[in-house]
Amino acid sequence: MTYGPLALREGVTAPRRSGVSPGPAASTGTDRTLLLECRLEQLRGALDEARAEADQARIRLAEAAAREAGETQRLSVVQDEVARARAEVAALHRRLEQSEALRANLQGHLFESEGKGDAQELMHLRREVAASQERIAASEQTASQLRARVDELVASRETLLTRVVEWQRAVRHGDTEAVDLAEFIASLRRAVLDLERDNALGERREAALREQLEEASTPAAMPAVTPEPPQPPADDLVAALAAAQHPQDQVELLLRLGRRAGGGDDAFYAIRPWATADDPNVRAAAYQSLGRLLERDPARLEPHIRWGIADSNPYVRRRVVLAAAAARGLALRPLLEPLSGDPDPQVRRIVHRILRATSQDPQRTEAGIVQRAS
Repeated sequence: MTYGPLALREGVTAPRRSGVSPGPAASTGTDRTLLLECRLEQLRGALDEARAEADQARIRLAEAAAREAGETQRLSVVQDEVARARAEVAALHRRLEQSEALRANLQGHLFESEGKGDAQELMHLRREVAASQERIAASEQTASQLRARVDELVASRETLLTRVVEWQRAVRHGDTEAVDLAEFIASLRRAVLDLERDNALGERREAALREQLEEASTPAAMPAVTPEPPQPPADDLVAALAAAQHPQDQVELLLRLGRRAGGGDDAFYAIRPWATADDPNVRAAAYQSLGRLLERDPARLEPHIRWGIADSNPYVRRRVVLAAAAARGLALRPLLEPLSGDPDPQVRRIVHRILRATSQDPQRTEAGIVQRAS
């Protein structure tokens, strides 16, 4: 009876033969046990890392659910506006019908009496009918725009749900590189949404100021319109960051401070010390925020990129590489070529893809590089 490698892998040992020394077999079994213990330790480390990635994925899923709730609320507001516009259009149609009937009656009365006052009234009613038709056309145009906006919100909601499913699938398959790239792209999109929200608030304040100016120019005193509350200034975020104790709170505040437009030197000097924090997630968030603040100042950003790519944690190095790829005017090849032999395979793959995208398209943008790297 013979025992192959499969039997030895499952712990089956060959019976001792008479006259044969068990020394070599015992030595082989001991080496096999040591190899299995080493493999078990590696699997335990991989399991811990997968659990940490799963926790981050749950956090991102909660953020996506919050954004979905916000989109649903905005969709309900737009639907209410569409309903009000439709009601206004119906009222204008009724008024148009009444005006047409009154015009017919007045035309008959004019033909009978041929009075000057009736002719003037008829002209006045015709002008009112023309104005009503213009208002109806404007209302229909507004309704069509609102319907298009509703369709865009529904499409964005479907896209958001699709991205959440993709992130969950990537985490289950252990593709941490795809999760990192998706998170980086999502942070860029969140920054765009923040800018759009600030722009909308500015437009609202401008409209409120215009209304106040019109009210001040009229003799009647009207109550002033209260503007929208401004976003918290950067000083409050700096103070909250200094008082934060939990690493997750520190990461969130660092990312918010990095997304703050016009943070200036105060935000820079508040974020820079966290690049040497003990928690690798905090260090990665600090380097990502520094890349966001200094994306248009490559001379100041380059030394921080050099410090970040020398970090001992591969997760921090991946974030620093992506931050360097998103910067403008930064010479990527001399910075990233030393990482072509990085011990972490994911860092090597990202660096190779970025360098390949840069060599193929020298006039590249940060969006193009991130898309090619993903």
